[in-house]
Amino acid sequence: MRILHVANFNTHKYGADLHATDRKISAGFIQNGHFVYDFSYRDVCRNESIFKTTKFGTAKVNKKLIQTCENLRPHLLLLGHSELIEPQTLEQIKTSFPEMKIGLWYVDALFHKEKTLHVLKRLPSIDVVFATTGGNYLREYTQSNTIAAFIPNIVDPAVETGKAFDNSKYDHDFIFCGRDSNDQERQSFMEKLQQETTKHLRCTFKGCLGNSPITGYKYIDFLSRSKMALNISRRNDVTLYSSDRLIQLVGNGLLTFCPKIPDMSRLFSDDELVYYDNAEDLIHKIIYYHKNGEEARIIAQKGWQRAHRCYTGERITRFMLELLFEDHFSDNYEWKDVIFHPSP
Repeated sequence: MRILHVANFNTHKYGADLHATDRKISAGFIQNGHFVYDFSYRDVCRNESIFKTTKFGTAKVNKKLIQTCENLRPHLLLLGHSELIEPQTLEQIKTSFPEMKIGLWYVDALFHKEKTLHVLKRLPSIDVVFATTGGNYLREYTQSNTIAAFIPNIVDPAVETGKAFDNSKYDHDFIFCGRDSNDQERQSFMEKLQQETTKHLRCTFKGCLGNSPITGYKYIDFLSRSKMALNISRRNDVTLYSSDRLIQLVGNGLLTFCPKIPDMSRLFSDDELVYYDNAEDLIHKIIYYHKNGEEARIIAQKGWQRAHRCYTGERITRFMLELLFEDHFSDNYEWKDVIFHPSP
């Protein structure tokens, strides 16, 4: 098939976001044998504006998307995070190319309603919405003709290249990479975690507690030289939702600690992740697995194996295409029943 993929692609970051979902999705389609045309909507918007800003290029980027559809005649138009693409543009495309499927993926949290208004406005033209949030938050994105489906965050073996569990020595015993700006609760949690864990092991925090973030290859290399890590999101009580930090940690072979997110055990069992209840339980388990290195290594390896077996871009994009084009599922996808159809 010919697939037109409209997403950010972060070209202006020059490789700092090499682990971004948009490129993993394009790679997955290509691995499945399809032609993919990447439409970097923000770059087009800037390039088509005389002032080289997105503020004055919105009309042009929408016209250029229609032109690209006319030139390419894709079987699938897939929208990523693409808030500048307007509902009327999709309506025109749908009318002009009625055989074309239109999908949309969204990997930020659906519970931030102020950030998803652009998704809701475009639903009448969308065949399937794919999101990394499950439960009732996902159900809200069904409409008369729109299916809402969960997808896991994606691992790419050409991006997540580390196998930390194979190391005999580590530069860091425990790490956390994530921001705490404008979040006093998270900042307090990290302060307590740092205070208690550094009594027993070498801990490094990036992007929080006044430390600068780490990006690009340096981030992947940093993970590969670390033994254990924490996955935590702004909210951890939403069905199946986690930031993509989880797949980056597990995918690079670290022993990963994760709060008990509802239904997350269907993706990773408790011998593939270390689930914890609260800060005290987390600190206790970090110290325990630091002292019991072989147990830590076995869990980390099993988590890595699960991620690279089940949540690759090739497998997840195959699921997306099969749902979009109403094919029978070719695999027993772990998340295949987290799909909401419109009410009759």
